[in-house]
Amino acid sequence: MSSESDRSDEPRESATGSRASPLRVFINYRRDDTAGDARALYNELAARYGGESVFLDVVTLQPGTKWLAEIKSRGSSSGAFIALIGPRWMEIMSDRGHARVVAPAEDYVKVEIEDALRRGSGVTVFPVLIDDAEVPTTAKLPRSLAPLAAIEIVRLRHTRWDDDVEHLIEQIDNVGRTPAPEPPSTKPPRKRMPEPPGEPDQVAPRPDWSHYDDVLRHVVNQGTVVPILGSGVNAGDRDEGWEDGSGALPDAEELAANLARRFSVPSGPDDLARVSQHVYVTEGRPDLYKALRKILGDDGPPSSVHRFFAQLPAKLEERGVHKRYQLIVTTNYDNALERAFDEAQEPFDLAVYLASGEHKGKFLHMPFDGEPHPIMSPNDFAGLPIDDDFDLERTVIVKIHGAVDNAHGPYPWRENYVITEDHYIDYLSRSPVQSLIPVQILGKVRESHCLFLGYTMRDWNLRVFLKRIWGGQALDAKSWAIERSPDVLEKDLWRDFGVDLFAVPLAEYMEELDEHLMARDKE
Repeated sequence: MSSESDRSDEPRESATGSRASPLRVFINYRRDDTAGDARALYNELAARYGGESVFLDVVTLQPGTKWLAEIKSRGSSSGAFIALIGPRWMEIMSDRGHARVVAPAEDYVKVEIEDALRRGSGVTVFPVLIDDAEVPTTAKLPRSLAPLAAIEIVRLRHTRWDDDVEHLIEQIDNVGRTPAPEPPSTKPPRKRMPEPPGEPDQVAPRPDWSHYDDVLRHVVNQGTVVPILGSGVNAGDRDEGWEDGSGALPDAEELAANLARRFSVPSGPDDLARVSQHVYVTEGRPDLYKALRKILGDDGPPSSVHRFFAQLPAKLEERGVHKRYQLIVTTNYDNALERAFDEAQEPFDLAVYLASGEHKGKFLHMPFDGEPHPIMSPNDFAGLPIDDDFDLERTVIVKIHGAVDNAHGPYPWRENYVITEDHYIDYLSRSPVQSLIPVQILGKVRESHCLFLGYTMRDWNLRVFLKRIWGGQALDAKSWAIERSPDVLEKDLWRDFGVDLFAVPLAEYMEELDEHLMARDKE
């Protein structure tokens, strides 16, 4: 078709003028949807790039995932991945997803697209729509395929086949000519503002090198650290004077103060549970949740805490260190942590406590690569990516007190908050704890070292968490808490739970932890 087909075996010139690897093209399709189109497209592309450089399963003998791995080994900008989407593409994927429950079988078409979309895959993905087919919306796609909806499409119409194929080839030819984009910065540019004058806090020590080494040893070598995030992680960057902290989501005290102003709550401590209870009783449920939607609905930027854990698996992989994934527990309602993982292109499963609705009192499991489902039997559920030794196959984010409204997707929810005093009492009264928290999550937390970030002992949700998991007893494994300016009471309370307390601004702590991680890799 192209006059350049006789040069298909020659190495291409790169954008910098150096010789580049031959372009490889992968055709992904569903046989019950676009088999004929896939074969016709293969013939066109094989004529342009050479048959050995174009993958189609019925022609190329080796498995598709192995072929993708070969492309990845060649480096970035070395391959084009064509996802052919016909009119039945989504229907077939949905049917196969449901069939896996009854008769487990891998959806290899979906797996190939997931591999292609994954960070560092080495391929550029082209959603190629046949005739009037449409890419499903993000809300209808599994989270593992959600990036597909944001990529510019190419359409192949049977009435304009030659012209459309020529346009597609032009797009493929651009792969490798355009320099690969710079990877996202692992550390957002920040400038530390001057510290206010004053004596350093003497109630608790600052962490020294041995503390960071201790934490990272358990993170990297054993994968036995569970970060437990409180509301202070949202405002940590801003409160400590980092210039990129503007626009941060409110912490618990700020949220309580906001509600108190809106509803003229009598003065008193800015305790979120107390203020929320007052609004719920005096104004009613609709007013409280409407205010929460307005306050928490804004997408504030992820904090340095969120970004550190979202980027950790990639940092370990880039340095040849065995990848470790975390179980991350958060009592926050916002989705800043999830956005940090999405920005880092890092897969994760989500487990959200349902404080309202048909399955109130249960957790909802939202797999990265599947459809969400409530966990009806927590004490024997084994569907999370956590093995019998409590090692994780990918990150799991656990939102133990609900989450901000989710109006989209196959399992939407509203008014899903454990926030008032009555909510916490109800949460505490459910027993035993195995009937509330899935056994895989409970086991992982109890068998790990906990790193408490963004908490103070004044927080209701922290006291509830400690009571539910350990019954108010000391933690089984050595654990740590980080606070900026703890007082003597804070230190005594943490000590009673067997937790070592350190005094340091949270943003500064995360930067130090990151620097120690980088230095550790060089050892």
